[in-house]
Amino acid sequence: MEYRIISIPSTNPNEAIQTLNEELSNLKFSPNIGFIIFTPQYFGKHQSVMRFLKKRLKFETIAFFADAFGTRDGIFTNGMLLLLLRANFKIFKTGKGNLYRQLSQIAENLKEFDAALAIYPAVYFPSRLKFLTIFFRDRFYWKRFSSCSDEACKKSILSKYSDWIKRERIMIPVNTVLRVLGKAGIPIGSINLVPLEAKPGMPAIYHNFKPIAQNILVVAFKEVDFDFKDVFPERGNSFEETKKILSSYFALKEEVTVLKEGNVVAEVNGMPIREYIKLRFNEWIEESEFLEKLERGEISAITPFGLALISKKTYGVSVIGLAPFPLNFYPFYLELNDFYDEGLVLGEIFSEKPEDFIKFEKSPPDDSHRFLLFVVDSTTLLAYRGLVYGLYEYAINNLRSDWVMFFTTLPSSFHNTNKRYISEIDQNLHFFGSGTSLFLGFCNL
Repeated sequence: MEYRIISIPSTNPNEAIQTLNEELSNLKFSPNIGFIIFTPQYFGKHQSVMRFLKKRLKFETIAFFADAFGTRDGIFTNGMLLLLLRANFKIFKTGKGNLYRQLSQIAENLKEFDAALAIYPAVYFPSRLKFLTIFFRDRFYWKRFSSCSDEACKKSILSKYSDWIKRERIMIPVNTVLRVLGKAGIPIGSINLVPLEAKPGMPAIYHNFKPIAQNILVVAFKEVDFDFKDVFPERGNSFEETKKILSSYFALKEEVTVLKEGNVVAEVNGMPIREYIKLRFNEWIEESEFLEKLERGEISAITPFGLALISKKTYGVSVIGLAPFPLNFYPFYLELNDFYDEGLVLGEIFSEKPEDFIKFEKSPPDDSHRFLLFVVDSTTLLAYRGLVYGLYEYAINNLRSDWVMFFTTLPSSFHNTNKRYISEIDQNLHFFGSGTSLFLGFCNL
């Protein structure tokens, strides 16, 4: 396997084009796939770089925004990276129509490969006009929900609202995507992009320089090793055991009950979730202010507070963020019906060392891999700040193979790890709100 890493720690498009032109003119091999990674500061300025690369790269390309990237040159939160590979791969993509029917067909095609990465927007921030439609639908269903006299009626309304959210692909439930693609019988990594700072049209993902919008891109590889991990304690053997583990490890705020259906939460402790967030965290935002901030790129898609729900199937946990949005219902990028109605509201704590995020059993300091790719939870950038450089120091001192890190939100997987990860919310299916990493090791052929 051949590869080339071109990292440019600058958000000046002209400088990037000049460097890319020089580096591409001196390539010593013929790539067949390229990953183009921009940091968020490039958004709105990346088009000129994309136009240049479109003329030069006459092979498959995938471009998206990551919160940071790391190479042997360092870890960078500003700039762009071009990773060129000569690999054994194939790319699949969904289109219009029934999303999960298409994913089922893709899963059939994945069976001949060793591992795959699904890249897609778990939550998509559309235009102002589309958000007005979302607000209208929210109020429409809320009026019907408020007129219900029993829980069965409320759940019926929630189910219809959830179906609409998923049909419009405003939120794409990650666990459903992984469950469908997992039928292929190979490890599936999920890069479910959620921007730290949201703007209309984000996350922006491109295949061969064309935006995929609210579709799912699946890259399948042969001759690769795959692994997944989280950095938290193991899950318990019961609801109560896992709850105790969460209470001892995280900053516990409150035990709560929730009313949920599909991928939507409506109430926490018997009050509307929006009112609960306002009361509990003193945070509130109106529709007009939300839209203005969105257009300025000032809406944060992450929050230090999360609702931890425990799986009925495994006693694993997923944490979903509690952020102030001007909605009566809170849709999430996770199907929630397989979780208990009792949960915990937590404040996030990372007590592990940064380097633990890339200490995989399948990435030893030997020559078993030609090249390593790590996808690391980007909330490490906020949790560790300057200490995140421990990731770089560990990689430099312990990995003989060359490597690249992408820092993105919420990497997850469908993979038999033979570990009791707390993030395992269904058999072999792992999703947590933070603290997770993926690993791809390209074999030395």
